[in-house]
Amino acid sequence: MVALEETGDLVVLRYLGPPEPGDETAYLDALEQVGVRSAPFALILIFGGIGKLSAAAERAQALWFKRTRADLDRRCRGLVIVRPGFEEASADLFRRLWTFPITIAPDEAAARAAAQAYLA
Repeated sequence: MVALEETGDLVVLRYLGPPEPGDETAYLDALEQVGVRSAPFALILIFGGIGKLSAAAERAQALWFKRTRADLDRRCRGLVIVRPGFEEASADLFRRLWTFPITIAPDEAAARAAAQAYLA
């Protein structure tokens, strides 16, 4: 299940399992929506139970990262990632992509608190 929630300056992208047909396409579409936001925002990514992306989706995601990098650096105030087993070493990969702060949260409530701090 993929869901994109946009509430004011907070964007929450959920990609949760079990995997369903069309999820990868919905995820990539949601990334595109995030990438074209014109106003400043904080982003929460919530992942769980989805496994790995297909090679084609990984490639599309990497191209999205490259294409939107400068715009996101200007508009995104911070990213909070909620994903079981996600560690600082994994977050460091994202930190090499962007200059805004990136943190890991254990659950959505903690992620929302961290995102609000980025927006303060």
